Amino acid sequence: METCLYLIATPIGNLEDITLRAIETLKMVDLIACEDIRISKKLLANFGIKKKIISIHQHNEKDKTEFLINEMTNGKSVAYISDAGTPAVSDPGAFLVNQVLKLGLNVSPIPGPSSLVAAFSVSGIESTQFQFYGFLPNGSSKAKKLLKKIYNQPLPTIIFESPHRILKTLSFLRDIFGPNHEIFVARELTKIYETIYKDNVLSIIDRLESYPKEQKGEFVIILTSPVKKVEENDVLPINEALKLLLEELPLNQSVKLISSIFKKNKKEVYNQALELKND
Repeated sequence: METCLYLIATPIGNLEDITLRAIETLKMVDLIACEDIRISKKLLANFGIKKKIISIHQHNEKDKTEFLINEMTNGKSVAYISDAGTPAVSDPGAFLVNQVLKLGLNVSPIPGPSSLVAAFSVSGIESTQFQFYGFLPNGSSKAKKLLKKIYNQPLPTIIFESPHRILKTLSFLRDIFGPNHEIFVARELTKIYETIYKDNVLSIIDRLESYPKEQKGEFVIILTSPVKKVEENDVLPINEALKLLLEELPLNQSVKLISSIFKKNKKEVYNQALELKND
């Protein structure tokens, strides 16, 4: 097998989701690097794969990268797998890949299951685009700051969340997006206890608080931008604009400008202007 670093996507839950190409590649490489040896050994054993395996994670990635590059420069082929899903996507691996590329060595993706794509496909959100932020930052203030940024963005946004933070994150969403804002939450995708929720934030919080067992597992949350409603008939912004113009311009000129800007009937705007002047 040619010298190459293969980034292999592994099942996110159901082991049957692994691809035939992934199995074949794992059988043929000289060495398998993984995030957690205990988890990966179960996967490999399920498919009868016995290979030399080493652990590479966020705490030892730089040291192990040097070792793996030495193996590759000696003609070895290496597979890298994370605990679940695609390596280097919200998982370690990017540093390793970058160093391999810098040396002009081959890198090849072996695609497979993806929780964010799987979740988006069953969300019912009608959009051809979305943005992905992975896990929220540690610390409440940083997490809230990012959610406030997401609140003001037009694209659907996908984030991951862990079981011990899910209720806290949902409470942030309630405060920032509002209790009635509809969100999509997928829990334990492809696993036995797979659960999908599409409801307002408050209802989902109530559900998880009522059934503590449903707080367990990995979560994918999809947020859509709130519909920022303007007051009925645009009365508030028109009134504010009229007030400003009436302070500087004659009534008729103010009405003409406001009617043109807000595309409103001149007579209606004129009556609003008279009410403001009489107040």
